[in-house]
Amino acid sequence: MKLTILSPLLWIALTASTSWAESIINVTNLNQTLKKQNATWVAKENWLTQLPKAEVKRMMGLQQAPPVDVDFVLPQMNIQEVLPASIDWRNKDGRNWVSPILNQGNCGSCVAFAAIGVLETQLNISALLPNMNIRLSPSHLFSCGGGGCDFGWMPESAARQLMKTGVTDEACMPYTSGATGQDVACSATCADVNQRTYRIANYTTPTSYAKNVTAIKQALQKGPLMTSLSVYADFMSYAGGVYKHTTGDYLGGHAISIVGYDDASQSFIIRNSWGEDWGESGFGHVAYSDSSGVGSSTWGFDVPSMGGAVSMMNPRDYSYVTGNTNFSAQSTFANSDAVNFAVYSPGNKSAVWASSCQGASCTANFDSMKLADGRYEIQAIATNAHGDTLGASARQFFYVVNKAPTLNLSFTGKDVDLTRPVSERIEFAISTKSSSVPMSSLEFHFKNASGKETTRTSNVVLDNMVSGWRTNLVANGIYEIWMVGKVTSNGMDIKTETPHYNVTVQN
Repeated sequence: MKLTILSPLLWIALTASTSWAESIINVTNLNQTLKKQNATWVAKENWLTQLPKAEVKRMMGLQQAPPVDVDFVLPQMNIQEVLPASIDWRNKDGRNWVSPILNQGNCGSCVAFAAIGVLETQLNISALLPNMNIRLSPSHLFSCGGGGCDFGWMPESAARQLMKTGVTDEACMPYTSGATGQDVACSATCADVNQRTYRIANYTTPTSYAKNVTAIKQALQKGPLMTSLSVYADFMSYAGGVYKHTTGDYLGGHAISIVGYDDASQSFIIRNSWGEDWGESGFGHVAYSDSSGVGSSTWGFDVPSMGGAVSMMNPRDYSYVTGNTNFSAQSTFANSDAVNFAVYSPGNKSAVWASSCQGASCTANFDSMKLADGRYEIQAIATNAHGDTLGASARQFFYVVNKAPTLNLSFTGKDVDLTRPVSERIEFAISTKSSSVPMSSLEFHFKNASGKETTRTSNVVLDNMVSGWRTNLVANGIYEIWMVGKVTSNGMDIKTETPHYNVTVQN
């Protein structure tokens, strides 16, 4: 199979008419800075460092990049299994399971490349065949899912597209946008595209806008993860070692995949989509503590069995339901006659609600008013005309919230006196409490003297959390800060707000 992947030299030639005055980074000066600061990584010239800033920023195709000024840190999980000190799917049990490095080129298609990289590798792992060598089409996933070279895409959208519609192979729809910079119509596929499509059975979200290294390491035992990060100019020239942002302008949001970790160097092992000229032959190490937001949101893919799969489309994990809503699922088993839903309360082996419908795709109305508020799990099961079970979806969990819960939220400076001027990265200890279900989101707000307000959000809320604020990324002055906790569903939107405090930033 021939891959149409952009050559760096071709793109340089295509953009040669552009002014080179706006280079993104001076690599010589950067290496001097890295040496002075005893940094854990080195830089080098590559095809990216020769591009003007406007061309580089166009490659940053992640919508809603993770914030770098505020981060939420969850307490480390207590897990029964002992996790290894490192894992690298490029050399797991002596074999390389990771598919080859590709180059997205002159298009903001990084989300599609990150998703394809994870799926290709997961297919190898699930089939126990590291040399299966499946090559899937980033162009098909990107174009048919709603992405665009000029405005990029979202990882969650890519995961949903892979589960709902799937992706064809590279030969059916070769990638050309990297060389042309132009979008390709979804219809530009081979004639038998429907017979050449791969779907995932489910996707997981080990983290969601909150850092939890243990959760990522645990998920990586099964295979790679898609993630996002905010890119600075120095990242473009990364050549090796453990990257940690040092200097350079912010360029935009980017999607990559995580293929392993190493506790000895306290870093994630990442796979990029900028060709083998970047980093360590296309791969790299990024520090757990890097300010880019790497790993704060992650997605893993479950590959179906050879016979088919049952996928729960709605609700997904962390969903909140009030009153009536529709649940939906689909089966890819060829002889599916019906899909059956079953809802379970925690620890209850018998269903507390059930429904079914005919066909491979099913939508059922769920009346949450018949259940007490709290956490529930749902599963979909496909059966044939004889009532035999063909397969079952992974369980998703959701919250029923029909009565407005009582919310309590507070925060204090952690090892910092907020009545005195603060500098660099400071932390807040956060305490949350809800009478029935966890809060669905937690917001940190800060407003400067001119009234400009900034909001940062975590979509996973635990009773005790930590939030870090990098005050060196804002101008000196007095800031009003507060936090807001919410419970939001299809029919409810309530919130609680902490007192507001004035904090003086003095870096």
